[in-house]
Parts: sequence; C-alpha cells; structure tokens
Amino acid sequence: MMPLRDRDLTALLLGAGSSLFLPTPYWGLGAALLLPVARYCRPIPLLAGLIGLLLGAINGVLWHEARLPEACIRQEQTVIGRIATLPRWQQLMADQWQVSAEMDRVVIVEPHCQGPRRLLIRQYLTATERHKAMRYGTTVSARVQLKPLPSQWNPGSFPDQARFASRALDASGSVKGEWRLLEEGSPLHQFRSRRLAAWSERVGEGWVILRALLLGDTRGIDHDRWRDFRHLGVVHILIISGLHIGLLAAMCQLMLGLPRRFFTFPGECGRGRAISVAVLGITGAYALLVGATLPVTRAYLMLAMTQVPSILGWSTRGHRALLLALVAMVLWNPRVLLGASFWLSASATWLLVSGLRGSRGISGLVTLQMQMVLFMTPLTLFWFGEASLLGVATNLVLVPLVTMVMVPLGLIGLVLSEFIPALAEGLWWICRIIWESLLPALSFVLSYFRAIGVIQSGLSWMGFSMGVLALGLWARYPRCAVALLLGAALSAVQLNEAREGVTLTLLDVGQGLALIVRSGDRALLYDTGDGRPDQLTQADKVLLPYFRLHGIDALDALIVSHGDRDHSGGLDVIKQQIPIGRHLGFAGEPCRNGERWRWNEVEFLILNGTGQDEVSRNDQSCALLISTAETRVLVLGDMSSLKEKELVRFWREALAATHLVVAHHGSRFSTSYALLKWARPDWALISAGFANAFGHPHDEVLMRLAQAGEAVVLNTATEGAIVVRLDRGSGVKPTRQRTRWSPYWLTLP
Repeated sequence: MMPLRDRDLTALLLGAGSSLFLPTPYWGLGAALLLPVARYCRPIPLLAGLIGLLLGAINGVLWHEARLPEACIRQEQTVIGRIATLPRWQQLMADQWQVSAEMDRVVIVEPHCQGPRRLLIRQYLTATERHKAMRYGTTVSARVQLKPLPSQWNPGSFPDQARFASRALDASGSVKGEWRLLEEGSPLHQFRSRRLAAWSERVGEGWVILRALLLGDTRGIDHDRWRDFRHLGVVHILIISGLHIGLLAAMCQLMLGLPRRFFTFPGECGRGRAISVAVLGITGAYALLVGATLPVTRAYLMLAMTQVPSILGWSTRGHRALLLALVAMVLWNPRVLLGASFWLSASATWLLVSGLRGSRGISGLVTLQMQMVLFMTPLTLFWFGEASLLGVATNLVLVPLVTMVMVPLGLIGLVLSEFIPALAEGLWWICRIIWESLLPALSFVLSYFRAIGVIQSGLSWMGFSMGVLALGLWARYPRCAVALLLGAALSAVQLNEAREGVTLTLLDVGQGLALIVRSGDRALLYDTGDGRPDQLTQADKVLLPYFRLHGIDALDALIVSHGDRDHSGGLDVIKQQIPIGRHLGFAGEPCRNGERWRWNEVEFLILNGTGQDEVSRNDQSCALLISTAETRVLVLGDMSSLKEKELVRFWREALAATHLVVAHHGSRFSTSYALLKWARPDWALISAGFANAFGHPHDEVLMRLAQAGEAVVLNTATEGAIVVRLDRGSGVKPTRQRTRWSPYWLTLP
C-alpha cells in the first residue's frame, strides 16, 4: 500500500473543495465513473482529487436532502431540540425583545417537514416575559414557525448562505407560544450558565472581556467595540479558538509532564502516551464547557490530529498533522470552506507550525508578528474588506499578557471557583485590572493611528487565491510566496479608470430598498436598507462592500425616500463612512416636485413627496424618474395606490417607463392598474426579502403586472442583486447575481 504524500492530501482537499462549485451536487457523483481510469493510469494526486470530489458531492447530496422543504416554509411545526448556543438579546422596541440562539439535535415531529438538523431559533418577548426565554443547554419542545435562512447575495460581499452553510445551519424559526422543558443541561452547561449569570451583574469592560476569554461569551461586546478590536488587530485573542485550545494543551502538557521527571507511567515505554490522552480529555472538557462552537471544535480537531500520532506511536511533522486535520474537516463538511473563521484559524496555525522560523527573543517575536500581519492581510481583506497593520504593535503587548497571564489565571480561577471562591475571585480581579489598565493605551492607539493603520479595500478571488498559495509556499519557496503577495496587493489596488455608461444596481438588502445609479465617476444612492442603532446594518453588510468593490469613495447625491427603517436604517453609517455631495429626502433637504438635474447622458426628475412627512410617510416618499436616451426607470418608494392615482393625474405620459421599481416591495396596496396603464414597463423590479412575513410581492400585484402588459418580473429575493445597463435600451436583459449555474449551496428551497 502506497503512503499518502503531502501533495496527495492536498489533492484530496482540493477535490472536496471543488464540489462546492457544482450547480448540483449530483453532478459530482459522476466522478465515480472516472475512478477506474485514474486508478489504471496511477497518477495518485488525480485519483485522490477524484475521491475528494466524490466524497464532497455525497456530502452535498446529504445536505441538500436536509434542507427545509418548500411546503413547510412559514408553517408551524412541533420541534424538539437542544439550545446549543448562548441566547442573544436584542431590544426591538421599548417593550419588546428578540432572543436568538442555535438549536441542534433537531427533530421535527411532522414527518413531511423532517430534514433540518440545526436551526437558528428566535423568540419574541415583552419585558415582563423575560423569565420565559429559552435557556442555554436545555432540551425543549416548542411550536415553531419554520423559515428559510436569509439568502442575500450582492457584488462585493460574500452571500449570507455561505456563512450559514459553514456553520451547519439548515433553517430558521420563530417560537410561537411557550416552550416546554424536556431535559436540563449537563453539569458543564449549568456551571457555565451560573458563572456567566454571576459575572453579568458586574460592571466594567474587564468582566466583559473575561466572559469572552474564558467562557466564550461575546454578547457584552457591542458593534462599535468589535470594530475597535478589528482595527487593533486583536479579535483573534478574544474569540475562543485555536489560540486558547493550544494554550490550555501546552499548560496541561507542562503540568502533567512534571511527574515524568521522577517516574514513567506503566506500559507507556517513556513515550508520553498517557499525557497525550489526558491532554485530549482536558481540552475536550473545556471545549464542551464553552459550548463546542464550530471554531472551538475545529481547533480541538487540529489538536487531536497532533496528539493521536503520539498516542499511536507514529512520528509525523507538525505541518503534516495539520494537513491531515484540514483534510478530515473538509471531508466531514466541505462547506466549512465557506466561512472566514476556517481560513483565518487554519492559515494562522499553518504559519506557526510550518512556515515561521525566526530568531528567538524580542526580535524573533517582532518578526513573527510582522509575518503574521503580512500573510493574513489578503485573507482579512477578502473576507472583511479591511485589514489592520496596528496588530504588529498591539499583539506584542496583548498576546503575552492575555495568553500567558490572564487566560491561565482565569482558567485556574474557574477550576477553584467551586472549592476556594475567595482565591478564584482574587485571580479574576488580577485579570480584570490588567485589561482595564491597558484601555488608555489602546484608546490612544486608535485615536492617533487608526487612519493610517487600517487598510480598507476589497480583494478579488484571484487576490485571495494568491494569498492562500503564498501561505502554503512560504516555508519552502519564500521568493515565490513574496511574489504572490505582491500580486495579491496589486489586485487590491483600485485603478481610477474613467467609467463609461450608466448602470443601475438594485441591491439585495432583504426586506428593504437600496439602489445605486452610476454615471461615469458619479454615483447616486437611493435609500440605504434596514438597520438598527449599534448593530450591523445593511449599509455595513452590503453598501460599503459594494462601494469598495467599485471604487466609490464619495456619493454625489443621496436620496432617502422616507423615514421607515427599511429605507433609512443605514443612513447614519453612510454619513459616517463616505462623503455626500447632496442629501435629499429624510434627514436632508426636502425633495421638491419637478426638480431636474443631469449628469452627462442621464437625467433625474423628482416626481413626488418631501420624504420628511411623519404623518403620511409612505405617500410622501420621494419618487424619482431616471432617464437616458434608451431607458426610463421609475422609483416610487413606498407609495400607496391612492397616491399613485394622484401622480397619474398630474404627470400622465411622463410616467412611461421601461423599468419599474415596484412600490412598497410588492404590497397589495400599491402598483395600481392606474399607474400600470401609463407606466407600461418592460421590466418590473422588486426588492423584497425571501419568504418575508408580509407576503411580498403579493399575488394581486403579480396578477396586475401580468394583465397590464408583458413586464418581466425580477425579485431580489430570488435573483439577488440586479444590474441594469441604462445606456443599452430596455431590450437588454438585466444581469442577475443568482443564475441556474450558481453553486448548489446558493439555491433556494
């Protein structure tokens, strides 16, 4: 039997990963037909690649069968499962809260809806019902309205479905009524809950950081603080993953290795097998304690692959063990490749075990940090659109203090908390004081160096691929790795070319609206999508990545049709992040009916509303007509049918449009026959969320569109972002983000 070499394992990994590009996973099963040929020709990497493709396709078929059936969408079903993550609380209104958590080991009682094994569960409570919230670690039964997961897909940002698929989530649901407790959590779950409940009552960022460092509870860190940590380059320290698991393993090996200085364990022949078994047992218990989240489980698997050879008496190099761990993870679930955390943790670990060999001491530590920042920059630019150079300095201070002082003392405190609580409190007090003593220095760094220390730019697939290849080649071929890094850097540079033509992009912002018109170097944004204060908005998630991708560093005009949150929720983020030439509508200067302006070959005309009326928001939406010599696009905000009739009486023939952005996301109370009689669009574009609670677009609206003409209906809920070339006439089909050739994990139920 021929042993597998590194290139064979790499081919197996690439084969399983390539299955993610298939439009349907069933196509990959055809690899089985090629296996005999590959076996006969005996190119082992080719054979390994085909086996990886076949295994990845089989996994994809099983995943496809586990999706929520279309007939069960928005249906109430009895669901049994375990609350697997810490519930997150979000205040929606003064007296309403949303509680969300992930539920695993899911069993749906009704046979025709069985399939999903892990759900994202939401519960809506009033302030007086907070005691009825679901509890971490418990197994419950509840009536749940099942829903598909969000499915937004836009240029410049990774699709939602990738993030959920990488976390093994199959569907979502809302709890209807009260849940019924079937089983309490394990002792580890109960210990974690008790400790978190006690710490949550204590004031100060030090306690918030301790909850994150020791028990994996990041709920106390708000959106703005996460942004600060990203810009400081220290997020990896605060998220329990490979760093913490590796540190705990090192501490266990050190402590358990002390007795071996005096005697050996029976039967181990001096090779430390018992220590390796104990290390896996202790770190496994800690992984369960912090919830066994995907990053923690992945880190534990990597550790296991380094310890198992020692237990079995094998001799293997560190990078070989890591490669085996990566292959095992990808074969188990190829969709882990769709998550940023996999690439960041795997790449950092790969650099540490196989690529970074500097001198010892302070100079070696500085070199290590510089190389880590350099090689991780392409990955963070691709996944997050930004990278921090400040991490070179901040990590030199924080990594030793956090990993060598705070985490060990905190973990010892956890062990002693049930037996010697006073000593445990003392250790935690030291940890808290250390962190809070660092806050002034961290604030100083952000205040004076954020602007020059943070890179904000998108990165293409090609740049990302070159960055990953550079990681793999750094140990053996450093010159090639540096050349690839330079290539990745060049691919991230935005060339200020003169852009020709006029394009309109209707972005997929879920249940909301945001569209962008670009004419040459000018850009207009109409509406900003949904968003809540101090939380991730559609502007963060969709608009800013789009701007980075297309080199838009300023808006010549911003129109916010009215004040409803699904149209104006990202306004504050946009105003903070990008210069605005002129702001019309909500929170700006009032829209004025009949106002026109022209950018080269495109003309804009305000048709309705001020955008500022608080009593009749929808009907006072700023309506806009966008015209070129070939096309006319009519955008009406959330205007009702009654207001449309007033519009018709005033503008009549001027409402003729080749493209209609359907009002109010396809509500039955908009898009009247009166409007369609005069508009008569060739294309009807709808911005709505997939399987939204309002039933948009309504069947009546679709029927009116069908009866009024031959308009082709495109919906962002199913098509993703829609791009229209306004300078090419209405006969040119708009470009859709989602097509029949999209990867299978991007298809909708």
